[in-house]
Amino acid sequence: MNFVGRAEIIESIQSRIALGRMSLCVVYGPHRSGKSYVASQLVRRHKAVYLAGRMANESVHVADINRALEARFVPADAQDTFEPVESLQQAFVRLFESSVKTPQTVVIDDYPSLVEAVPQFPIHLRDLLDTYKDTSRLNIILMANGMEQLDGRIIGNRSLIGPFVSEYLEVKPFSLVDMKSLGLHYAKDDLRTVFAVTGGLPAYVQYFDNGESIDTNIINLFFSVTGALFEETQYILHRDMKNITGANAILTGLASLERPYYVELLQESQIKSGTFTSRLNDLMSMGLVGRIQASSRGNAKYADYHFTNSMFHFWYRYVYKYWGDIVRGYGADVYYNHVKPQLNDFVQAACIAI
Repeated sequence: MNFVGRAEIIESIQSRIALGRMSLCVVYGPHRSGKSYVASQLVRRHKAVYLAGRMANESVHVADINRALEARFVPADAQDTFEPVESLQQAFVRLFESSVKTPQTVVIDDYPSLVEAVPQFPIHLRDLLDTYKDTSRLNIILMANGMEQLDGRIIGNRSLIGPFVSEYLEVKPFSLVDMKSLGLHYAKDDLRTVFAVTGGLPAYVQYFDNGESIDTNIINLFFSVTGALFEETQYILHRDMKNITGANAILTGLASLERPYYVELLQESQIKSGTFTSRLNDLMSMGLVGRIQASSRGNAKYADYHFTNSMFHFWYRYVYKYWGDIVRGYGADVYYNHVKPQLNDFVQAACIAI
């Protein structure tokens, strides 16, 4: 699939690498938007060291970066032995020192998860950036899901490394215009449907089979227990939250209301106010829920809340609601009886909302 708009981001980063001096870039965008594609291209073109942040202890990350460092600095046919590092701090000291002589590139995917797992890492990174700011040629690319998720980690008053960031680059979902250049052999209205039910996210769009109708694709992806998107929302929520029960309640309530106020959504969700506030903030940080704050309405409790990801909106309105029927094998019936009669209205609303 042609990853529209990603080439410009890669070229922007490569232009900084070509300058031959230290740089720190941030690449952000929602889940499944194509950040991994950007990372893979940078690793391939620049033999970059790749580190995937995840919810694991530091020893797991150290093992990962040792493998990456060995692959980067020790040729496969060399007789040299690789001396492994014992901490992430030691790994980055080695990278910074090496970059004084030879330009180096490192990609940290899901940087916020790395910080959650190794809270002291931003302190070490800040100190190294300051120490080597005049001599290093290390290019660091940090990846995250959204700007709100970065607050306090990379940007804002509480950020340790924010002053060193050279550029923020956003990987956006496909637009309706982009959809026309992806090679999907569908009519205009059908492309709008694909856009609405996937949120324009590349990883979801690529599941659509040109050889099947829109109806068959949607049933196969969402309304079958083996469908690629049948449990996708739950996977994403589990990835970023310890307990998703409250999030499911809020998103279910949001799917049944039209731009509710805070109190209306709280009542519809039927969960304790403290849990509601925490989970709602989590969902906004993940870029799944947004709010429109009218200046005449005072504080955030009088804002209108809405889905910012139309795939999540579609999933909670139709898949989660009929979960039991789909599990029992009646997914096609659910689609034709409950979804398709409302699909045009859903698509129109989703396309207007962008």
